[in-house]
Amino acid sequence: MKHIQLALLASVVATPLLAQDTREVDAHVHGVSTLELAVEGSVVEMHLRAPGMDIVGFEYAARTDADKDAVAAAIRVMLLPENVVTLPDAAECRLTEALARLHSGDRDHGESEDHDHGEEATHAEEQDHTHGEHAEDTHHGHGEGAAHSEFHASYTFDCAHPEELTTVGFPFFDRFENAQEIAAQFVTHAGAGAADIGRDAPELTLD
Repeated sequence: MKHIQLALLASVVATPLLAQDTREVDAHVHGVSTLELAVEGSVVEMHLRAPGMDIVGFEYAARTDADKDAVAAAIRVMLLPENVVTLPDAAECRLTEALARLHSGDRDHGESEDHDHGEEATHAEEQDHTHGEHAEDTHHGHGEGAAHSEFHASYTFDCAHPEELTTVGFPFFDRFENAQEIAAQFVTHAGAGAADIGRDAPELTLD
């Protein structure tokens, strides 16, 4: 993903979203995820970061088979954007790129591919690649003193009617019961903004 839109977002919002890279996962708070969202023309780009505790219930490097299965399952869920976000049907948005991965300390394993959301075979292929990258990561082991882990998910959509992008829903809270809040920052043709999204009102309004 080239992050053209998110680069624009970083240049507009007072606290650059992409500057979060310098804080890494040590700065995260349990129960709170972060979302970067940008709309430029017909393209919508999102990047979600969620603490490992909120997604799989632990933040250490997966050691047991059960831990590894939980991480792999979470990545498969997050790789499908409809499990995380929903866009208005009227906008007629098509997924063009998706990435789901586990980030721990200075290690970041994942792989993205261009694909059509309607082609199930491509989804399956991408899931295999992402899972393979994670499997490699878990064998390196980070130890008890390692930095906290985060799950990262990125999505790019092309929308036939971007003017209909007025809200974004978050089935994310239904999928991950430990998640409590998403701190979102966004930029659209109308300007930049920020909002806190909770499971009691899981929707972002794009002003």
